Amino acid sequence: MPSPSSRAATGGFRALLRRASPVVLCALSSTVLPVPALAQETLPTIFLRKPKPFRHAAQRDVGAGPVQPAQGASGEGAGVAGQGSAGGVGDNGTEIGPGANGQLCAGGVCNDPKSYAAPIQSVGTKVNTAVMDTPVTTTTVTHQMLEDQQVVTLDQALRNVSGVTTSGGGNAAVGNSFSRIMIRGFPTQNYFRDGFRIDSFGFNFAGPGSVEMANVESVEVLKGPAAILYGAVEPGGIVNINTKQPLDKPAYEIQQQIGSYANYRTSVDATGPLTQNKELLYRFTMSYENDGSFRTFDYNRNLMFNPVVKWNVDAGSWVRVSDQYQQNSFNQDQYFIPYYNNVLPLWLGRSYNFGAKSPYNQQQNFSEITWHHDFNKDWSIQQTAFMMNLRNDSQNVGGSSYISDCITNAAYAVPGACFPSAFPYSSSVVLTQTSLPIDDRQAEYATEVNLVGHFDTTEPVKHTLLFGGDYYRYNFRGIDQSAYYPSTLTLLGQAQLPTAAYGLVPSIANEQYADNVGLYIQDQIKLPYGFNVLAGARYQYINNRTGATDSTVCGAFAYPWTGIPCNFDTITTRGQFIDQRVTPRFGLLWWPLEWISFYGNFTESYSPNYNGQLVYGTNQPTPPSFGKQVEGGVKLSLLNDKLQITADWYHLVKTNIPVGIPHNFNKVLLIGEGRSEGPELDIQGELLPGWNVNLAYANTDAITTKSIPLNLSILPVGSPIPFSPRNVATLSTSYEFKQGDLKGLKLGARYDYAGYLPFLPYANDGSYIYTAPTPSYGLVGVFGDYEFNYNGCKITTQLNVDNLLDHSYFVTGGLGPAPFNAFNPNGYGQIFGPLTPGWQTNTYNFNVIGAPRTLRGSIKLAF
Repeated sequence: MPSPSSRAATGGFRALLRRASPVVLCALSSTVLPVPALAQETLPTIFLRKPKPFRHAAQRDVGAGPVQPAQGASGEGAGVAGQGSAGGVGDNGTEIGPGANGQLCAGGVCNDPKSYAAPIQSVGTKVNTAVMDTPVTTTTVTHQMLEDQQVVTLDQALRNVSGVTTSGGGNAAVGNSFSRIMIRGFPTQNYFRDGFRIDSFGFNFAGPGSVEMANVESVEVLKGPAAILYGAVEPGGIVNINTKQPLDKPAYEIQQQIGSYANYRTSVDATGPLTQNKELLYRFTMSYENDGSFRTFDYNRNLMFNPVVKWNVDAGSWVRVSDQYQQNSFNQDQYFIPYYNNVLPLWLGRSYNFGAKSPYNQQQNFSEITWHHDFNKDWSIQQTAFMMNLRNDSQNVGGSSYISDCITNAAYAVPGACFPSAFPYSSSVVLTQTSLPIDDRQAEYATEVNLVGHFDTTEPVKHTLLFGGDYYRYNFRGIDQSAYYPSTLTLLGQAQLPTAAYGLVPSIANEQYADNVGLYIQDQIKLPYGFNVLAGARYQYINNRTGATDSTVCGAFAYPWTGIPCNFDTITTRGQFIDQRVTPRFGLLWWPLEWISFYGNFTESYSPNYNGQLVYGTNQPTPPSFGKQVEGGVKLSLLNDKLQITADWYHLVKTNIPVGIPHNFNKVLLIGEGRSEGPELDIQGELLPGWNVNLAYANTDAITTKSIPLNLSILPVGSPIPFSPRNVATLSTSYEFKQGDLKGLKLGARYDYAGYLPFLPYANDGSYIYTAPTPSYGLVGVFGDYEFNYNGCKITTQLNVDNLLDHSYFVTGGLGPAPFNAFNPNGYGQIFGPLTPGWQTNTYNFNVIGAPRTLRGSIKLAF
């Protein structure tokens, strides 16, 4: 039976949801909640134990080192203490992934949620380890950075990390959630949630753009191949989000955000014990977002709720069960900029949307159960079982559109459309759009077990051994329809009523099933004189089956029309790929002084290219990509370990890079090999008390090194890899007043720079054109927040302004003028260029327009 205090806390929370005034809320919480000390706490809180003292490198113990937590609001001794490795502050050093509140801890030290610095990482080794002691490159976007920037989309978080960019949409003000992550020059279609892979099937799913951030504690990035621990992933690296976890003391938080273009977002976070003895803990987070957009027709409607229950069986064992449901709805913005006379763009401003309404709905559910057991202070085991189900139901209007120009040049019109007998088109410029309704379903089933142990061989050689295995099953089935009669819209000339598309026919059906089995072993070896060795290998088995309909014999694309629908019963093209491979990793680190360490590594990758497409000219699925990387760098921990600096240089090679084919959604071409290399710099932490800074810079030189032309022209050797900007930098800083009349006030600013971005449109015959890159741009943002206590409740008000100077820019594409006219005979991406005879002008979604100045205000109550 619930205790009186538990009933009172529940009543206070229900009252919170019924009230709107912060004053009433805080007054109510102070009278209902019976524990006055808790009124001063906010989410997240964490207990920071004193770290083990630093000794000479030759005498350093496992888990010991010069790592010290930054002293922030949570460093005063009050907060949450965990149980063993589950709580994240145990002395056994076998922590795996996030502990209490989602924070990462190792050797008695935890990342401080109030700091920009994160001395502990988990994504690089799967065993929580000090960053200074890890010979790989990792970066963490801390909880405080997420809070200061009011991050609501994953791409906003990733702009804080060098070598990581996102292409396409993603910004809430844009209204189109489609985006993909680029790491070290190569794209990835997946991300990780608490260490588990979340796939998005090509561009058919919203993918990383659909990640809800209300339950995210921090975001980790591992750069470079991660196949040894995570299996078949892209060689550029991986992104892992750590979710918030249950706490053993009650705490509640509610936040209301209001922004430009009718942006509204409400989030709730509640946690505490379910039983008096604190064996059962819970966490419940939810968010609802309802956004408009600066673009006509665009919107976002997002709902997420995530209950988590944790059972502390005993001091060394626990079980955690969680479920997350989310629904994402938005308008698919194709970002058309029509070109008439095949030269001149019809530019009517960044808010004008030529496309029709294209509603997209995605339902996604994550279910997870994890158990952990410590055999003793040196050995532990942890297993997770995971399941994801996803469905996409969308109306994709305008996936392949073209202009019929009967005014400026009749050569750019559908044959016969410009004769008087073809009225009304004979005196108009007409945009013709297809309709592609989609119904796709995806399921993922996975399990993973990790055994971690510490032991010594010959003194003073110490080992941290990880032995693990995983199984991953991927299922996908999807059907796309096409309109036999497309829609039309008059752009110029004689005005005509628009016509709607009709005659929908199933035109594409594809399916993919994949089984992945992996076994891996990793050893972190501490040697005398500050030398650390990281060595390991993975055995990977993949069985990949792909099936697709042939659009030349069925569906709306068949010519002549056969009347046969393309559905699962008419799949005739099937392929299977079975392979196995061993991928190694080796790293060496030298930690001569407590404030500096040098490292290098060699790694390999193996990614299966789960895209459900066949290679052009064959019936085989897209083959796996292989990658190799050599990397070296230096890490510094300065100012009493409150400032972290990582500088590195890498050389990365990837094979079998798939490239889509215009007008053929079932097939891909292959770039034989691509190479990416360059320097990176990340600086995170506190320069002075209250003054935080984050700086990230990368110079990514990604080019094609081997080309496989086949029947269509693709990237020649030496040309840039598309959608990978050469130079990207960001600088963000904040200052919090600790004393005086301005105590509680925080002010901050940021500057984001993106260099030119190569991209690939294509000509009317379907061949690719290397054209003008997207122009570089720089954006300024500012923010301010003020915290104060009222009647036992902490209230935080905040305002963020992005693109303060209201700069007009393109995330992808652009209007030129271009220095590459010789490579661009069809004039795409430039204002003027040579005429090229043809029938029509295609328009595709390469011109993604950046958001104008946007404001986001917030009021948050915590008690």
